[in-house]
Amino acid sequence: MKKIFFVLLLILPLTSNAATGVISSAKVTKLITSDTRFGGCMAMVDTKIATAVSTCPDQWVTFACDGSFNNSISRAMMKWENAKLAYALDKPVFLRIDGNKTTNGYCYADIIRLEDQ
Repeated sequence: MKKIFFVLLLILPLTSNAATGVISSAKVTKLITSDTRFGGCMAMVDTKIATAVSTCPDQWVTFACDGSFNNSISRAMMKWENAKLAYALDKPVFLRIDGNKTTNGYCYADIIRLEDQ
């Protein structure tokens, strides 16, 4: 019995590493750009990111506009444009959050999609 418990303790951290989740119908409430922090650009949404990924703080997500996380700058700019469009049009968005990729403690959104209201 002790051996089974020990094996489970070793395996459990490996299986709980998939820190990804989705948020839908979130509104973009603030935007930030930076030369040296936050992956270059971030958006704040009206939903706590921890509701999708428990390890993600606050309501901010980065789109890695600096090209980090194997994310090309051109792809990041497309995500950033969608975030700005959602903000300007007051449209809800769908986000897929990757808690395994963080910058300055904030999680990376590898997908942002505008949704119908």
